[in-house]
Amino acid sequence: MSKEKNVAPPPQGASFWELFDFIWVRGLGNELHEDGTSQSWTATSLEIAFDGSPDKRSIENWHSRAHMPSPDNLRKVSALISGGDDALRKEWYEALIDARKEAKRREKEQTSAVIDNPPVPEAAKPTGKRLTFAAIGGVAALALGGIMLMQSTSAGSYVENMRICDAAYFDTEINKCTKHVDVFVHGVDEVFLSFDFNGVAEGAPFERWWIHNGERVAGRTSFNDEAWPGYTFWRPGVLQVGTYVVRLVVDGEVTTQTFYVQAEGFTSES
Repeated sequence: MSKEKNVAPPPQGASFWELFDFIWVRGLGNELHEDGTSQSWTATSLEIAFDGSPDKRSIENWHSRAHMPSPDNLRKVSALISGGDDALRKEWYEALIDARKEAKRREKEQTSAVIDNPPVPEAAKPTGKRLTFAAIGGVAALALGGIMLMQSTSAGSYVENMRICDAAYFDTEINKCTKHVDVFVHGVDEVFLSFDFNGVAEGAPFERWWIHNGERVAGRTSFNDEAWPGYTFWRPGVLQVGTYVVRLVVDGEVTTQTFYVQAEGFTSES
């Protein structure tokens, strides 16, 4: 006899990733524990439930916000979490698709705002090491090169000391980049971001985005607590060649840092 499964309708007014977290944490469509409590999903258990399609790697990318599930995969998700209830399946699918469209619309607007309105840099002269990036960047790379670091000038909450680095320059004892690295050679598979919050209340939400050549490739909302004490990291596999912008959004204020991955040559540190 099959065990009872956990099902629930979608929460009203939730964003796409709030819906996804609701499904994941509550284990919707998953079997309940023996005591009747819910059983959260894992990438492995979801892969098994989907019979390997989508696979574990795709599911991990969803969970890390690296990629949004496609409409076809959302159809599979809706069928899985509805427990055979056709009306509930349709309700979930419509909620997920609508939230996905809204999230994509907002991503496009916010990404365009960063690219179309870069701050004017005080100095934008490339060093000899950075000249090797010209082969892959062209005019677009030079334009985005101006987005080195925007700091809020308001008296409210803001981000400062925003640094990018790889594992070689990340101090795991203090969870900080000891140097800012703005150019990496292709082959790097993990980058770290460290920063300091100024005037940000404990537990306050903040967003972090990773943008590659103008397209958002990862991002999620976190909170200013002990889980993320002034740092985060991105481990997507080998990073593609191109221009990357990292965005932190706190209390409506946007702070960015830019770095590059080039095909070959020297790294540049500052």
